[in-house]
Amino acid sequence: MAQTLVQPTGSGRQGVRAVLEHESLPEAVRNALRRQILNNELPAGARLVEATIASDLGVSRATVREAMRGLSSEGLIEISPRRHSVVTRMSEEDADDVCFARYVLEAGIAKSLTREEKVGLDEALAAALDRMDEAAEQGDMQGVVEADVHFHGLIVNASGRRRAAELWSTVNGQIGALMRASIDRQHLALTAARARHEPVRDALRTGTSRQIEKAIYAHYVTDRDTVPAHVIAAAAANGGRA
Repeated sequence: MAQTLVQPTGSGRQGVRAVLEHESLPEAVRNALRRQILNNELPAGARLVEATIASDLGVSRATVREAMRGLSSEGLIEISPRRHSVVTRMSEEDADDVCFARYVLEAGIAKSLTREEKVGLDEALAAALDRMDEAAEQGDMQGVVEADVHFHGLIVNASGRRRAAELWSTVNGQIGALMRASIDRQHLALTAARARHEPVRDALRTGTSRQIEKAIYAHYVTDRDTVPAHVIAAAAANGGRA
């Protein structure tokens, strides 16, 4: 059954149109669809019909088509030429590849950070995790994804290595698809997101280079789809936060 973005009449459409006026049309449509996909309002297998979305939002089909191309590059939908697009989920094999690439880049960068480059980093990471908690408590998957991207981006950008950051951005665009697929496979709670990130923050604050690498490896590879018991225990002992 085809899914629509918003109802074509009434206050719903007016509200979306107000959002559209504050950013480019293709990006606004892309953001609205992304949020619905990540929050599972548009589940895997849902059809996205270009003409229906264009009619609902009062935008051109070309605008919707551009938004769809962006979502396809993020791994959130699969486009079928001359038919319709379908909400998809990242395969486990692709998730493994994306996570390994992120581990290699992030661990290499994090281990190289000097004491001076780490100044203020822990405080910023804690703030990012606070944002992650707030989004998780609201059931806002898109917000959790944005906080995750911000958290890891803080580590990468702290190094000041421009080319490394550019490489990072090439594997960063599919984090939403990665997290949505992981949650679907393992039925992880959004509220566990912070606990999964705290070991990385702890290692950066007090650990050796080897401990930093191990924490990032565990985050992306060995513990990607789980929350280790010792992490849950630490979180519980600290009022829900590790």
